[in-house]
Amino acid sequence: MSFLKRAWLYVTRKKGKSLLLFIILLVMATFVLTGLSLGKASDNAQQELRQSLGGEFLLSVDYSQNNPYLITESMGETGTVMYSTKQITPEIVQSIKEIPGVKYCDANTESLAVFADMSLFAGNIPIDEEYSHSVKTRGVWRSDESGLFTSGSLTLTAGRHITENDTNTAIISRDLAEKNNLKVGDIITTHSNDETEVKIEIVGLFEPKAIESFTDQVTTYDKIQNHIFIDLATAIAIENSSAVQGFFEATIVVDDPQSMDAIISAVKEISLIDWDGFAITADNTAYDAAASSLKQLSQLVSTFLIIIIAVSIVILSLILTMWARGRIHETGVLLSVGIRKTSVFGQYLTEVLIIAVLAFSLSFFSGNMIAGQVGNYFLGQQNNTSAEQSADEVAAADPGGAVAGDDNFLSGDTTDENTTPELNVVISGTEMLQMFGLGILIITLSVGMASVPVMRLKPREILSKMS
Repeated sequence: MSFLKRAWLYVTRKKGKSLLLFIILLVMATFVLTGLSLGKASDNAQQELRQSLGGEFLLSVDYSQNNPYLITESMGETGTVMYSTKQITPEIVQSIKEIPGVKYCDANTESLAVFADMSLFAGNIPIDEEYSHSVKTRGVWRSDESGLFTSGSLTLTAGRHITENDTNTAIISRDLAEKNNLKVGDIITTHSNDETEVKIEIVGLFEPKAIESFTDQVTTYDKIQNHIFIDLATAIAIENSSAVQGFFEATIVVDDPQSMDAIISAVKEISLIDWDGFAITADNTAYDAAASSLKQLSQLVSTFLIIIIAVSIVILSLILTMWARGRIHETGVLLSVGIRKTSVFGQYLTEVLIIAVLAFSLSFFSGNMIAGQVGNYFLGQQNNTSAEQSADEVAAADPGGAVAGDDNFLSGDTTDENTTPELNVVISGTEMLQMFGLGILIITLSVGMASVPVMRLKPREILSKMS
């Protein structure tokens, strides 16, 4: 009789032991499957979070004394102006954009320009008469890569975006256009510092997601409705000085925050950049804050899985060892009639595997029932811990309870500070195969450990113990 048939007969005759072993294996497989599916769900959630939040770093003119190209000029009674003769050129921006993993490159420069013929939205901070018709112009490489547009703070509602090849083009707010009876295709006029007339074509209109309330302290030229986006060539023409010959800064947004270090290294290799005049500041805080609970969950799941595997091996080994001692006589008889030890071991292993196949298959349903609940519980615990830590940090940083006013709606930072990652726990064929592999490994180790004390004895020794 083959060991396979002997194993089947034993399993079908010993119904009580088979049922107990089935329950143990089902519980073991359910928890292993839960750990595997939670690990995959956590990894997927982190990947989705990285893609949704991205990461960013800032390439900017270095305004410290380390910059040999820094110049300070007196502006008479109005004070001084500081600028660098080394600025970010469109060629530098293009080189950065060609680096794999770079999503957006928000290169810009800001200055004030006078549009004497335009009626502006008034701010509530008094300003000198000479600035009454001044607006903040933002010279951009591509307006569609500006953080104000990519974040959703501003939306293009008519016309097109400014591109890197444009000259004498502008995008203004729809409110400002309506106030001045302007539309896409119309020309607005300003003057450079030497009073040269600069004509600019309106190529697009934008609408802000929010505007300043009447309680916000803001000047006329800082009102978002008065902002005007222009191309770099126009910004240079309006300034008409060495102070503006390129972009002052570029915010580089990457697809995956984990690749930020590699992308920064690639930027530092660009030969067009003279690093004596520039500095890089990395910012991964949005992703780190949102992903902290998922990272902790991944560590918790790994620990959970290791514990489950270890406990399963111990429990299964103890039970099989006790059962093996009760089958010493059976083992001695089988060995005495010439059946090899490998065949006997194969029988014992097959007995457990027959039950395991059924238990492991049914664990798909039990795993699906509890995996999502366990994952949400663990994630909730991690979120609560993170929230408490954040509250403690805020309290430590602001013991007086003073909170600064919210003026970030113009900065392009619309990240939800309470972003809570979600787990989509789905048990697929991959997790089932992994669970079967781990389960068979656990069973093999357990059966081996349980069989060693008996298998190392000779048939005569086994029978003499039973006499």
